[in-house]
Amino acid sequence: MMILVWLSPMGARRANGQWVPPVELQNVPVFEDCGMTRHGVGASIQPNLVYPRGAIFLCPERENEIDRRHPGASRFFLVHEYGHLALHTREEGVADEWAAKQLAAIPAERGTLRSALMHFVEQGRIFDPLYGTGLDRGLRIAQAARLPQNEWPAALVAYAKSEADKSASRTTLTLQMGEGYANAAQMTIVLDGKPLGFLSNVDEINMLYLPFLPPGRHLLQAEQVWIFHVEAGVQKVEVTRGLRAETEFEPGGRRHLAITFQFDGESVAIRVVPNR
Repeated sequence: MMILVWLSPMGARRANGQWVPPVELQNVPVFEDCGMTRHGVGASIQPNLVYPRGAIFLCPERENEIDRRHPGASRFFLVHEYGHLALHTREEGVADEWAAKQLAAIPAERGTLRSALMHFVEQGRIFDPLYGTGLDRGLRIAQAARLPQNEWPAALVAYAKSEADKSASRTTLTLQMGEGYANAAQMTIVLDGKPLGFLSNVDEINMLYLPFLPPGRHLLQAEQVWIFHVEAGVQKVEVTRGLRAETEFEPGGRRHLAITFQFDGESVAIRVVPNR
């Protein structure tokens, strides 16, 4: 039997001086349900007929596990889920940055941010295609919150320096805007059978750094492709979701590459081209 425990968004989880959600999100229901989070820390559902304001699900077991090692760190995940609803996005990096900026604006939440950084640094180089590594996520949060480096864990400072050094010589991959109505997309990229990361030009244009690519042909696969229509000043419209595509390419020594996509109403085709 699945039991949903509803938690008031303005209830015991908020103490004086702590972050509270923006007014438009204060009636979003928050439930305790590890099944809905698939035993991750949290998950959110965009507004629909069942949850007209959207909904957030948390797993107390995972929250307690995280807080035992880094007290207060689990609060970051709650704010992260509000970020998905605030921005109407499935992009994890965008939700991370929103949460980091929200917490950074509240002096009492600096400890939450520091605990979250310790948690992600502890994850090290464990890779998730939607988030990157734990170090990637920690760096993204620290930079979005504009925390001074003297408040970063030492391992994160070292990682930031190594990434800055490597970025000067690595090949980049971005996603170009499409033509026609279906002009934006999000996808998980797999390169030569290895998950590389999440690529999008919907809520922000992000970039992936490619590993060293020897001469010859390489297989690039796009999984869980979501297609959107994006127009300035208009809320994005989802066209379709759950597609996949693949293509072969030769890097040819180029430092900047891009994926182009074309949706024909049923399937999506991709190509890797030099970035304009």
